[in-house]
Amino acid sequence: MDELTNQSVGVSPGSAAFTWTRGHVLALVVLCLAALLDTIDVTVVNVAMPAIRNSLHFSEGGLAWMVDAYMVPFGGFLLLGGRTGDLLGRRRVLLAGTGLFAAASLGSALAPSAAVMIVTRAAEGLAAAFVVPMTFAMLAAVFPAGPARNRAFAVWGGVSAAAGTLGLILGGVLVSAAGWRWIFLVNVPVGAVVVLAALRVLPRDGAAARRGWRGFDLGGAISVTAGASLLAYAVARTSGASWGSGETVALLSGAAALIGYFVVHERFVAASPLLPLSLLRNRSVTGANVVSALLASAMFAVFYATTLYMQEVLGFSALRTGLAYVPFGLSILVAAGCAPALVSLAGIRAVSVAGSLVGVAGLVLLARVPANGHLLADIVVPTVIVGLGGGLVIVPTSIAAMSGVATDRHGVAAALLNVSRQLGGALGLAVISAIVAGTTTRFAAAGEGAPAALTAGFHAGFAAAAVLTAIGAATAAVLLRDEGRGQRINLIELQAGR
Repeated sequence: MDELTNQSVGVSPGSAAFTWTRGHVLALVVLCLAALLDTIDVTVVNVAMPAIRNSLHFSEGGLAWMVDAYMVPFGGFLLLGGRTGDLLGRRRVLLAGTGLFAAASLGSALAPSAAVMIVTRAAEGLAAAFVVPMTFAMLAAVFPAGPARNRAFAVWGGVSAAAGTLGLILGGVLVSAAGWRWIFLVNVPVGAVVVLAALRVLPRDGAAARRGWRGFDLGGAISVTAGASLLAYAVARTSGASWGSGETVALLSGAAALIGYFVVHERFVAASPLLPLSLLRNRSVTGANVVSALLASAMFAVFYATTLYMQEVLGFSALRTGLAYVPFGLSILVAAGCAPALVSLAGIRAVSVAGSLVGVAGLVLLARVPANGHLLADIVVPTVIVGLGGGLVIVPTSIAAMSGVATDRHGVAAALLNVSRQLGGALGLAVISAIVAGTTTRFAAAGEGAPAALTAGFHAGFAAAAVLTAIGAATAAVLLRDEGRGQRINLIELQAGR
């Protein structure tokens, strides 16, 4: 691995030519597989929930915790996970997190009761919060800034974005062929492969591994983890409690207070902040996170509303619904693969704006689906357009999120991007699902039949997602810098924040 390490540290595209080696390819494969293992678990459970409910005797209210128990610690611990990697060593944290994830998955597969399942799902989400930012941060350590890193980001971003689609398909196939426990059992051998391969192909931790917990911002870690977890929990509970209910208001107020204290603590108290506020003064970093949050809101809405439209209006089975997403997943991968070349031609800002506008076009088409829609014209074509737009945005925002960030902060910058995507998607989904439900109820009260009322609700949801994506386009135009064109960015300039 010496050839990999030697080419991946402190090399700018302007100072030395980068040559892909077998070690670089294997490192990219391992990091993408580790990210896929964790992110796919968000959606793979959706198809299996009816079978799990019947097997473990979940209540209707308790079944929601199948998803929430994973998402709350995942969203809440991402920043802590990213900073832990910066301090203790990213490969070390990735290995430990993947091992915990595999063990928790085995616990989920063998769960004898609903209570045990919820605990093991929470452990999976906690492990994922430490692994996912490490996979992204290690790309920046292995590949130098420029075309090589952009290509690596494109592959990682495409795989991560397509994980939701793959989860739906894989879940449907495994549940139909082998039973619901196999959606968790497959994580065990895959996790073992990731650990063994990472030990062999990923570069060893350097100075970061020797820093330890010296100067660790404990107060910041506790406040932001508690605040983000409470926010994630509050959003998750809006499916059962309205936004104006006392429970929701109390939870959101508590989350706001904790996050507010975190900001004050980072600015005035912490000697070595968990999240330096100077990071947010970087226009590229801030713009990338805001655009990513808005895009995630739209993508979550596409999965939510399109899935319900196919199953409740068109009568598709779970497996057919999952297979209908194959073109959508492929379109994300294709667009992400083309994005680095487009960034080289037009720059980060132009590609981000263009991708967002392509996504708006697809969402506008979805907002016109009829109650008697057809698979190709009304689902495949619009979702492919949305996927192409999303794939184009993922790559430049990933590049911008690391632009001007010092090497010893790559972990927390990667975690911040994932926090934006997860909480942005969760908040957007909560708002859009409320819009869908409210519109459906209003049309049903006016005498519309169930298919027509549901379709009207989905129209409103897709229109709201289009508005969010359009705001993302405007944000990209204002905040993102016109960099990346010609791939002549100097790494030293980026690290200086210029």
